[in-house]
Amino acid sequence: MKTSDTSKSNILYLDSGSGIGGGQRSLLLLLKLLDKKRFTPFVGCLGDSAFAAEIEKTATSVVPLSLPAAHNKTDKERRFTVVDLLEDFRQLRVIFQLHRAVKRHAIHLIHANSLSVALLGGVVARLHRIPILMHKRYATSYGMLDRLCERLLHRVILVSEATRWDFAPAAKQTLIYNGVDLDAFQASAEEVGTFRNELFPDGTQTDAIVGVVTRITPEKGIHFLVRAMRELKGEVDVRLLIVGGPYFQKDVEYMEMLKREVADLGVEDSVIFTGFLSDTRIVTSLLDIVLVPSIIPEACPRTIIEAMAVGKPVIATPLGGSKELVTPETGLFVPPEDASAVAEAITTLVSDQERLKAMRKAARNRAVELFSSEKNTALTEAVYNELLTI
Repeated sequence: MKTSDTSKSNILYLDSGSGIGGGQRSLLLLLKLLDKKRFTPFVGCLGDSAFAAEIEKTATSVVPLSLPAAHNKTDKERRFTVVDLLEDFRQLRVIFQLHRAVKRHAIHLIHANSLSVALLGGVVARLHRIPILMHKRYATSYGMLDRLCERLLHRVILVSEATRWDFAPAAKQTLIYNGVDLDAFQASAEEVGTFRNELFPDGTQTDAIVGVVTRITPEKGIHFLVRAMRELKGEVDVRLLIVGGPYFQKDVEYMEMLKREVADLGVEDSVIFTGFLSDTRIVTSLLDIVLVPSIIPEACPRTIIEAMAVGKPVIATPLGGSKELVTPETGLFVPPEDASAVAEAITTLVSDQERLKAMRKAARNRAVELFSSEKNTALTEAVYNELLTI
């Protein structure tokens, strides 16, 4: 390990994703704010991926890796299967690629953004006697693989208490919530107004606009929102925005199912599919209430953090990190897979504008207190400094 000058250290970040999800967006933000006078970042990932293209926009060097294709997350309770992870581990050529990258770029520290690359990177870190840490962005359990990974790591950054390993030493685990650029994420009134006119060119006025901003996939529970809109018909005048696109083939099929269900339930006039939006600032600012109806535990949903950044109340299921991000002052919880509960929660908030106003203020205050990207970056850099001086 490096034992002296930490004024300039080379860090190799590893990510196994090809698309751009919450974990990749968090890493991109970290790279943007990282103190380049003290740290030089390199990112190992799929070289021809959308994520690699975004990395290059940050003026960060990409180290192309022969990683396997992205996991098809079909299991309701598990992010990806043990078989998937073992297949990752069989990619011995990636270990050789990492070995060469560490030597070529004189890497001082490895920062893995997922379990699969932490296992691969951990082997290389041991060979080169350099520290490795992992951002633990999952709230599920992988048993033996978790325990193996923990032995390879020098530190684990938790994105919520829901991601904590009960078998690992507390000193090895550091809680740092995901961050959001609280200033840059704000949208102007003009931007919001323009977007609203695009959605409602006829000037439609409603009691509220609610929405889900996420990848379109079954575990997000979006079909229960569609069913909730059917129950809200005749009660309150609400529009539901479904913001996002599918990634895997099963997600494409899910999107088609959602559109069929919207038609079958007769709520076409209440549900709008916007498709994928690369800039979610404006749509999140437009929404009156942000919905997070996940039916599996999520580690630290960025949707919730970004909602709070622009002062929006949240209706979520109390699973994973959501139950510690949302408070009674900033939103409501509903049971998973319960369309009636979603409809009731929406009605409760829409019918009480004073409560909504108070929640907006509390949400923004909570974001400033816990989810500042500057604070997130500073805490992460402190972990780097500690590991680099061991």
